[in-house]
Amino acid sequence: MLSDQTNPNLVPAPNLTGLSTSALLESASTLPPLPTYSMLSGGWHCQQTLQGHTSWVRSVAFSPDGRHIASGSGDKRAALWSLPRSKRLAFLEGHAGWVRCVAFSPDGRWLASAGNDNTIRLWDVYSQQLVSTLQGHHDWVRAVTFSADGKYLFSGSQDQTIRVWQLGQTSPIRVLTGHEHWVRAIAVTSDGNTLISGGQDRQVHLHRLQRRGTHHVLNHPTEIHSVATSPNNWLLATAGANGYVRFWKVNSGRLITEFQAHSAAVNCVSFSPDAKLLATASSDKTVRIWHIDSGRLVSILQGHSGWVWSASFAPDNRTLVSGGWNGEIKVWSR
Repeated sequence: MLSDQTNPNLVPAPNLTGLSTSALLESASTLPPLPTYSMLSGGWHCQQTLQGHTSWVRSVAFSPDGRHIASGSGDKRAALWSLPRSKRLAFLEGHAGWVRCVAFSPDGRWLASAGNDNTIRLWDVYSQQLVSTLQGHHDWVRAVTFSADGKYLFSGSQDQTIRVWQLGQTSPIRVLTGHEHWVRAIAVTSDGNTLISGGQDRQVHLHRLQRRGTHHVLNHPTEIHSVATSPNNWLLATAGANGYVRFWKVNSGRLITEFQAHSAAVNCVSFSPDAKLLATASSDKTVRIWHIDSGRLVSILQGHSGWVWSASFAPDNRTLVSGGWNGEIKVWSR
């Protein structure tokens, strides 16, 4: 059962018996003490709604400084928004198909967008101008992300490959294979060692980019919609069509635990920058926020009128952006 029917904010904790935060994250000596559940459980509300897209919003992202939001939509446009003024800075036009994914570079200077025209476009955030168009995939591009040093861009596609691009070049420097169906989601650890990919083939691949460690293939009961790594590179979260979230160890590929986060598909998982919270966005029209240390549900964010495709935390850990089926972008805060 997903929740206690007498109190929807109380849910059975995932099976983390004997696993403290230090055991889960193995970094208690380097991270500040975690707040208690009660310190995080209240006050989340919709601060504002950003409108302008004329089709669903598939992807949203916060810039590293928290001053901008990027969105990608079925109206074939990406968009840049300024906070806290709630102002749309620009529509970034040029894609010939749906824009399925957006990602900021770590320094906030560049924005990557990609989608159904099989291309990745790189934009200058300051001027809102197109810098380059990367071509090489033979099918829709479903995921993009930058390396932590900002030198490389990774893209995952329905052509079953992940391509590695060096900024400044227009041809991929490496092509990663192994998936037997679409690549739907990717993430890279901040140390640059491991690229994680999740696919329609119900597999998660742990690619060791620096040839350190074992390449693991992890099996899922359903297709995978989203993958995310904790800021300290230790924990991997995966989610998919069955509404469950799974936690794995990045170094060994060992499954730690799983729990039912939603009654419908989970389309996105996202860690807060301080590694204390996990956000899950779902086809049940909600975003849920989970306290990682206790495994308990912190808040249910309601207000989207359709599927929620994406969610992303701001650097302040107190603000979250989500995008959904009706084309609206919601900014939540506590």
